[in-house]
Amino acid sequence: MRVPDHPLLTRPQRTESAAAPKGMVKHPSEMLSTLKAYSIDEIETYVNRCIKAGASIGMTASDIRYKVTAKLDGIAGRLASDIQSLYTRGDGEFGNDISHLIRNGLVIKGDGSSDGVGEVVMPLSYFDELQEEFAHPRNVISGMASSDNYNEYALKALQDGAVHLVLYKDMPNIECNGETLLADLESMEKTIKDESDYPLDGLVIEVIDENLKNEMGRASNHHHWQVAKKEAGETAVTEIIDEILQIGKTGRITHVFLIKPTRISGCEVRRISGKNARYVKEHGLGKGAELTIIRSGEVVPNHLTTNKPVTANIPESCPCCGEPTVWKKSPIDGVDTFLICENVSCPAQSERSVMHHFKTVKIDQFGKATVKQLGDAEYTTIEQIYMMNHEAFVCAGFGSGKAKQLLAEIQRGLNEPVRDNYLLASLGISKLGRGSSEKLLAVYRIDELRGITANQLEAIHGFGDKNSVSISTALNKQADTLDFLLKRFSVVHTQDQKPASEGGSLDGVNIVFTGSMSGNRDEMKKDAKSKGAKVQSGVNGKTQLLCCGENVGAKKLEAAKDKGVEIISEPEYWQRYS
Repeated sequence: MRVPDHPLLTRPQRTESAAAPKGMVKHPSEMLSTLKAYSIDEIETYVNRCIKAGASIGMTASDIRYKVTAKLDGIAGRLASDIQSLYTRGDGEFGNDISHLIRNGLVIKGDGSSDGVGEVVMPLSYFDELQEEFAHPRNVISGMASSDNYNEYALKALQDGAVHLVLYKDMPNIECNGETLLADLESMEKTIKDESDYPLDGLVIEVIDENLKNEMGRASNHHHWQVAKKEAGETAVTEIIDEILQIGKTGRITHVFLIKPTRISGCEVRRISGKNARYVKEHGLGKGAELTIIRSGEVVPNHLTTNKPVTANIPESCPCCGEPTVWKKSPIDGVDTFLICENVSCPAQSERSVMHHFKTVKIDQFGKATVKQLGDAEYTTIEQIYMMNHEAFVCAGFGSGKAKQLLAEIQRGLNEPVRDNYLLASLGISKLGRGSSEKLLAVYRIDELRGITANQLEAIHGFGDKNSVSISTALNKQADTLDFLLKRFSVVHTQDQKPASEGGSLDGVNIVFTGSMSGNRDEMKKDAKSKGAKVQSGVNGKTQLLCCGENVGAKKLEAAKDKGVEIISEPEYWQRYS
C-alpha cells in the first residue's frame, strides 16, 4: 500500500553514517566525556578556573552560577527524535546504534520531542528483583544494549518499562553560586542521592552562563566548564602476582600489574595500571606487594594505597630492544617521572605506533595480534603496510581470506573522508592529539607543515614553548610519512570547513552571540562562519557585532557599548544576513 505522507517520504532523512566506520554512526557534533574530580580540593580548583575565565569577560565570582545534577551510572546515549533512534556515545565522534531498545520498550524520561543526550539506566527499585542474576544495574543495561537477542530478564525489563533514557537537560538540578557550591557540596550530594531511584556515580557540575562556557572552551575529550564530582568508590585489598612492561608509541615504558582476581563494584578485576615509573617507585609497587585498590565507576580500577611495599622493578634497559632506558622529567614539577626507550627502531614502539595510526583514522582489524604478526614479517611502518598487496599479506603468514579482509578494510578507510586533525594525530606525536592538531590546522594547512618551526607553533594559542620545540622536531622528522598519507587519503581540511562566502556580508566581521536564542545558537554560529565571520567566545576590543537573544545581563551590554560594539537582536541578524 502506498502511503504518500509517510515520514520517510516527507521528512529529510539524516545521513549520519555516511563517513562512519563500519557498524557505527557519526554524531552531528562530538559527545565529549566529562573531566573527573574526587575531592573538594579538585572542585575548588575547578571553581577558581571558572572565576579566572569569568574575569576575562567581565564577570565577578558572584555573577557565576552553577548547575548541579546527578551523575547517572549507565550508558550515555544520543536521541535523534525525528527518526526515533538512539546511539551510544562511543568514542565521542562515532557511536553504535541501539535504537532496538526504543522499539522494544525503552521509556524516555524528559521531553523526547526534540534531540537530546542522556543516560540509559534502570531504576534501583526494579533492579532489586534481579540482584540474584546480575551484580549491578549497569551490567544489565550494557548487556541489552550490545545485543538485540535479549535474555528473559532483559526482555521483561523492557516490557515492564524499567529501562529508561533520562535526558540530561530535563533532570532535576540545584543552582547555586561558587561559595555555596563549595560549602554545601556534601549535603547537595546526599540530597540528590536520596531523591534518585537510579544508580549514581556522583554529581555533574557546570556553569550556566553560555558566554562563560564559550570562553572556557574544551579540550580534545572534555569541556573545561564542566566537571564530574565522582564518589570515592568501593575499595578492596589485593596482591600483585605479576607485572607486564609495555612500551608506548613514544617510547614510554609503563607498568601493568596483574593482581589476584578481585570482586569490586560488581566486576572482577585482574589488573591495574602503574601510571608512570616515578609513581611505581614511590609507592613500592611490584610482584608480592599488597595494596588497596579503588573502583569509582571506571572500567579499570586504580591503586589507592600500598599496604605492603616491595622494591619496584625499574629496568635499566628496554625490555623489548635492550637499549638503555632514560628518565624524562615531568613538565609540571621538573622531577624525573617517565621511563623512556629512545631507540626509534624499537619493535614495540613500531607496533604501538602502527596500532595508534589505524585506530585514529578508523581503519579496523589492525589490532595487537595482527600488527605483531606484520612486525614479525618485518612490516614495521605504516608506509610498508599501505604498500602491501594480497601476496604480501599471505607471505606474512595470513590466510587468503584474512588478507582480503585487511586489504578491503584499508581500501574502505582510504575511500572515506578523514578530517585533517585525525590524520595528523595518527602520527602519534606526543602532545599533538586531535584537539591540538585542530588548533594547529586552523592556522596552517596540513600540507604546509614541512619545515614548521617552534616559534611558529608557539605563536598559536595553546602551544607552550617546550611543547612547540618537541612537536616541531617530530613534525619535521615525520614529514615524509605525512606526505605519503596525504597522497592516499581523502582529506577534509579544517580551514575548508569554515569557508568565507564570496562577497559575504559578514566577511571578516568579529561577532559574539549571547543570551537565550529562539533557535539553536550553535547553528547561528555555523551560519555566521559560513558567511565569513569570525565567531568569538566573548566581547573584547576586536568585537564588531554583538547578537543578543533574551535575558542578556546589563553588564554585558554596557561592556559592549563601552567598546563601541554594534548590538543587534536575533531577528535583526536574520533580516540583515539571511
